[in-house]
Amino acid sequence: MPEDNNKHLSPNDDSSLFSELMSDVKQLSSNKENLLAHKAKPKPHKKSFNSHSITLPQEFTAITNEIESNEHLSFSQQGIQPKLIRQLKRGQFMIDDRLDLHGLQQQQAHAAISEFIGQQVELAHRCVIIVHGKGTGSYSKYPVLKNLAFHLLKTHPMVLALASTQPRDGGTGALYVLLKRAV
Repeated sequence: MPEDNNKHLSPNDDSSLFSELMSDVKQLSSNKENLLAHKAKPKPHKKSFNSHSITLPQEFTAITNEIESNEHLSFSQQGIQPKLIRQLKRGQFMIDDRLDLHGLQQQQAHAAISEFIGQQVELAHRCVIIVHGKGTGSYSKYPVLKNLAFHLLKTHPMVLALASTQPRDGGTGALYVLLKRAV
């Protein structure tokens, strides 16, 4: 019977053996940026805006807050194929970019959404995510940014359809937005 060489190792021998076995192993960086760089999701846009220089257009100053925090949203322009809408609701489109509105005031969010959609159309992106949050910390009974984003996007000429995202992408705190192709 072969003799087991590891049977009579002292604690110092264990350390030496472990060090020898691990000698060609490289330590992973704990740098958060390096870890996040491997994720497939695009980085969210976050812009700082001077709230004194932006005013909401008249039609958005009187938005009624009828949408609730956990309400699932869906909208499509007339003539959009039901198959596209189902794919959008299921999160089956590749996400080209995302915008995070957390921490913005209404006027800032309005400007950010308008600018973001314009940029995405110029880049020929097809589907984006806009994170508006659920508004559970809102001063109002209703989620202010969720209502603003929904009303603004459904009237935007470059938006074909939108739907609340799957839980993996933010659930009722975010929207998939399907964009028209630039002409």
